[in-house]
Amino acid sequence: MARRSGAESAAAVVSAAAVVPAAAAESAALAAENAAVDARAVVTAAERAEWAAEMVAAGIVPGRRPETRRSAGRKTISGVQALNYVVEASLQDWKARPVDAEQVRLLDAVRECDLTINRAHAARATAIDDLARRVASTAVTGRPLARVMLTQQAQAAGEQGRPLQRWSETQAAEEGLVAELGCLLRVHENTARNLLCVSKTLQHDLPATRARLAAGLISYRHVEVIVDNALSLPADSWAAFEAEALTGSEDLTVGQLKKRAVTVRELSHPESIVTRHKKALSRRCFSVMPARDGMACLELTLSQEDAAAITDRVDTLARSLHNAAALEPVDTRHLGQQRLDVAVDLLLTGVTETGLGAGVQGLVNVTVPVLTLMGHSEAPGTLDGFGPIDAETARRVAATAKSFTRIPIHPETSAVLSVGKTRYKVPADLKKWLEIRDGTCRFPGCTRQARHSEIDHTHDWQYNGETRWNNLAHLCKRGHRLKTETGWTAQQAPDGVLHWTSPAGKHYATHPATRLGPNSAASEYIPATSTAQRPIDVWADLAVLTPDDPNQAGDTAPF
Repeated sequence: MARRSGAESAAAVVSAAAVVPAAAAESAALAAENAAVDARAVVTAAERAEWAAEMVAAGIVPGRRPETRRSAGRKTISGVQALNYVVEASLQDWKARPVDAEQVRLLDAVRECDLTINRAHAARATAIDDLARRVASTAVTGRPLARVMLTQQAQAAGEQGRPLQRWSETQAAEEGLVAELGCLLRVHENTARNLLCVSKTLQHDLPATRARLAAGLISYRHVEVIVDNALSLPADSWAAFEAEALTGSEDLTVGQLKKRAVTVRELSHPESIVTRHKKALSRRCFSVMPARDGMACLELTLSQEDAAAITDRVDTLARSLHNAAALEPVDTRHLGQQRLDVAVDLLLTGVTETGLGAGVQGLVNVTVPVLTLMGHSEAPGTLDGFGPIDAETARRVAATAKSFTRIPIHPETSAVLSVGKTRYKVPADLKKWLEIRDGTCRFPGCTRQARHSEIDHTHDWQYNGETRWNNLAHLCKRGHRLKTETGWTAQQAPDGVLHWTSPAGKHYATHPATRLGPNSAASEYIPATSTAQRPIDVWADLAVLTPDDPNQAGDTAPF
């Protein structure tokens, strides 16, 4: 039967009804019966009668009755089948509609933007490689006398039995460039390193890949797949790998290209899988990434057999909980939540086969405003290394704490009441205060937690810098060495903001994670020799402080 348009179908219905009124009447009755018994019907019996007449005209009789002489030779179908026939015809008409010219124009515009982005990535790779070669050709920090003094200092320390690690001129230049690029593009140092590596590889080792990127045929993510797999092969295999992996790459998604690249790499790698697996095991690691709404993501890179065993154990325990129908109270968690909760319990309370972990508990640093702790405020707490947590969670964590560290600050002015003494070594109370204030390393872009970093004198101690709260900040070892051994410099403002200047003269600022210092109305700074006039018991003072009576906090600090 040839497909008809809507108008032709209507004409056929009228014609069929005129030629075969008896059959149409019978079909109408059957259609009405089907509509009554079929709860899924979405049309009226009258409409089905019209469609049934069309079926009759086409030699198809809708109905469920045994074949009679009048219907002999005709195909009998149900009313639902007749409806499906009409719907299919309508769908085919819709699919054959004219193309939307405006939609085509917009799709072409999206594609052109994508081509431009890909070409820009190629141009960026060229610029980054040129920059790296420029830095390598002038691998001098610009402070040769200072470099000589640092080298002598390291040698003297080594003779005293406490060797100091120092970068060479080339290493210092490379690390300075990584930091410069990371700050400029606002990316992590590892991302900046990867950009330098990919750019160099594209420019010098994988010309066909770079050509396709410059033409806009593949994206930068495609390029990363090619480069990542190529660099895991010996250099003399790169050309053959590139040619095979790039075949038809402009028509592949990133995921499809990754599968192809892995396959080609496996076939062309000269080392056995056993040898490569042993090397890969040395790169196993554990990492954590903060997420939104008080959540976080854990990532484990480990062997496949260990991952499979962990998955099986967690899944088995979770399913035993999920299938325990007699649990009281009823467990409303779905299987995915139970898997996660089982894994958390095993990690927090589990013990290794050697007994490691017995009695060991994870340490969580949470800063909770005292008024929040007492229930007088809903101000959020701060989870060290992650960020804000809601007041209810902060109080719940504090309720299970075995000890508290009091950070003596004035509740009104936030002026520090105890800052230690004038000496190089930072006192314990000030060290804890700085850890909570900074949260992380204060070098631009670094996210290493403060408790895993070092405390640095912003204005060097050996050049008359003081050990006071606004001349101290946390820097990771790398950030510390960048400040000491390269052209990176920093100045600390009274509010704790660090203003950095890169070797190229670019300016960046890093801010404290928590506002704990004095405000500008209280004092420009607090000298390290400042002390309170009386012993300060912040808990006792704040116990009488309520949101309705903020002026009953006892004596104020003499600032």
